[in-house]
Amino acid sequence: MRICVLGSGSAGNAILVEAPKGYLLVDAGFSWREIKARARRAGFDLRGIDALILTHEHADHTRGLPTLYRRGTTVVASPGTLRALGHRFRRAVPLNGDLELLGLRIHAFPVPHDAAEPRGLTLTSGGSRVGIATDLGEVTHLVMEELSGCKALVFEANHDLEMLLSGPYPWALKLRILGPLGHLSNDAAGEALAGLADSVSAVFIAHLSQENNRPGLALETVARYLGRWDGALYLTYPNRPSAVLDLGTL
Repeated sequence: MRICVLGSGSAGNAILVEAPKGYLLVDAGFSWREIKARARRAGFDLRGIDALILTHEHADHTRGLPTLYRRGTTVVASPGTLRALGHRFRRAVPLNGDLELLGLRIHAFPVPHDAAEPRGLTLTSGGSRVGIATDLGEVTHLVMEELSGCKALVFEANHDLEMLLSGPYPWALKLRILGPLGHLSNDAAGEALAGLADSVSAVFIAHLSQENNRPGLALETVARYLGRWDGALYLTYPNRPSAVLDLGTL
């Protein structure tokens, strides 16, 4: 299994997974053309996407959905997410718990976010398990339990608290971001990752705010909580793909 975060942030989100039996996309916040271009830049020559899993219905995660659906991609999402998207996607597969897909075991679990039925994910192939938790306002006990034992994580570090509080956003939006259904701060992400560090060898820091965070600051803050942890931290970007992680090397 190989993983690349094609883009992450409020402008769009998409994670490409090269599974044993095809290509899986987690979220499609970009057009199909942009997804192909970013994948090519990362070294993947995509002819199509075999399956798409949606974590929730917000536009920065679903912008490319209609085109992929028309191209025959299998769409998978929680029943609440499918209802929120309407009945245009009748061939979609409801994700209620566990699912075998493209040689992966997919497991979905609830995360706290202001969407209809948002989900975090774990993807397992052989002895390797990857956890994905972006767009969540707090790290619950369940989230920690579900991500425990993962070798790699894609995990949100959305904002620096001081930058958010002193920044230009209206107070209503600041309160939404800070609330239990909003987004994680760098410090909250670092604290959670420190509690998961015993099993994790690699972490993608995802969904960084372009207005209320800086890549170097997010990296520094998370690294401070991890201390002498000997794993690898990878940044993700709004306008280009991340590094490609081969789980077979961990």
